[in-house]
Amino acid sequence: MGKLDGKVAIVTGASQGSGYGASIAMAREGASVVLVSRTRAKLESVAEKIKASGGIALVHPADVTDRAAIGAMVEDVVERLGRIDVLVNAAQSPVIRTAPIADISDEDVRELWESGAVATLALMRLVRPHIIAAGGGSIVNFGSGAIHNPAQYGAYAGVKAAIQAMSRAAALEWASEGIRVNVVFPMSESPAADADFALEEGRTEQVRRNIPLGRMGDPVEDIGQPIAFLASDESRFITGTTLGLTGGMTYLR
Repeated sequence: MGKLDGKVAIVTGASQGSGYGASIAMAREGASVVLVSRTRAKLESVAEKIKASGGIALVHPADVTDRAAIGAMVEDVVERLGRIDVLVNAAQSPVIRTAPIADISDEDVRELWESGAVATLALMRLVRPHIIAAGGGSIVNFGSGAIHNPAQYGAYAGVKAAIQAMSRAAALEWASEGIRVNVVFPMSESPAADADFALEEGRTEQVRRNIPLGRMGDPVEDIGQPIAFLASDESRFITGTTLGLTGGMTYLR
C-alpha cells in the first residue's frame, strides 16, 4: 500500500532534476503520474523507469508556456485517467538564472516569467475544478531560496517570489474546496543547477560548503519523497506554507 494509491498526479518539468524526483517518488507511492515537459524522449525514459518498477506513467509532451497545449493536456488526463488529485509545478525555463537585473535581456525575463509564474498560475487554475471533483487534493509549487538572497538572481528570484505569493493566496482561497497548496525550495542535483554553477569556477564547491548537511539533495530521496508526503493525506493539515528542501541552507520563518 502506497500513500498515493489511486491518485492521479500531474508533474511538469518531469524529465529531469527535482521534477523527475517527484515523479519517481510519487509513482513509488502508488500514484498514476502524468509526465509533462517539452522533450518526449526524456519523458519516455522516465516513464520506462516507473513502469519497470510496476508503476503507472502517462507521457504528455507540452510546453507549459503554451496555454492551449496545457489546457488540452489537462482535459486529456481527465478523459484517460478519470480524475486529477495532485499537481506539481516543477517546470521552469532553463534560461540563464544568474544575471544582474541591469544586464538580463527582456527576452530572458519574459521567458522566466512565462515558464515560471504565469504557467504555474495557469495550471493551478486549470486543475482546480478537477481536484474539487475528485474530493480535494494537493498542489505543490516550486519556489527558490534565491528570494532571500536575490543579488545576481533578481529576475529569477522575482519569479519565484511571485509563485510563493500566489501559492499562499490559493491556499487561503481554496482551502474550503479541499485543495491544499504548498511551496518547496529544492536544492538538488540537476542539469539546470550544473549549468548555473558552471558559469563561475569553483561555484559548485562554494554552494556545497554553504549547505549545512554538506551535499546537494538527491532528486528522488531528498526532494521527491517530501513532495510525495505533501501530495498525500499524511499532510492533510499542511497548507499555505513553504518547505525548505535545502539541507539546512534556507532558513524560513
